[in-house]
Amino acid sequence: MTPRGRVWKFGDDVSGDDGIIEFAIIRDSFGKEFDEDALRAMCFRRLRPEFPAQVKAGDIVVGGRNFAHHNHVEVSVAMRASGIAVVVVESCDSGFLRRALNNGLPVMICPGIAAAVSDGETIGADPATGEVHLPTGQVLRSKPFSERMVQIWRAGGTIPLLEREFATRPQAAGHQGDAA
Repeated sequence: MTPRGRVWKFGDDVSGDDGIIEFAIIRDSFGKEFDEDALRAMCFRRLRPEFPAQVKAGDIVVGGRNFAHHNHVEVSVAMRASGIAVVVVESCDSGFLRRALNNGLPVMICPGIAAAVSDGETIGADPATGEVHLPTGQVLRSKPFSERMVQIWRAGGTIPLLEREFATRPQAAGHQGDAA
């Protein structure tokens, strides 16, 4: 099933640490457990002050070129904690893609998306197929996620997927290589 949601549209060169979140505020907690409430409260508020109060679970962020540059992992945690289902961008760095997916937030690179949608429209974006369904009925295509990426996304991140896989793994009957 293709995730569908309302678009929150942002432009080019949106900074992760000084636009999506305010890293200077949370710098002292770097390396500690995430304060998701604090991250949710600051998510995009510099660019769209209404975002933290109006974003709804299932909404979709659309960004331009060089989206979320200069970012720490808290950027993707803030968006995921805000309920964002998918991020669809013109371009971003590979570090953002990895950090986001590790936290269960899929990011799709889809050239042409910024010109194709307007803020507030409802679109569908499916990382598994790479399809972005526009309100006009047109379908834009991005590279689909690999099977493993889909598993990570659907599990809610790398750690939840690994925990589930290890919980279902049969325990070894004994240790191999023990000296007698």
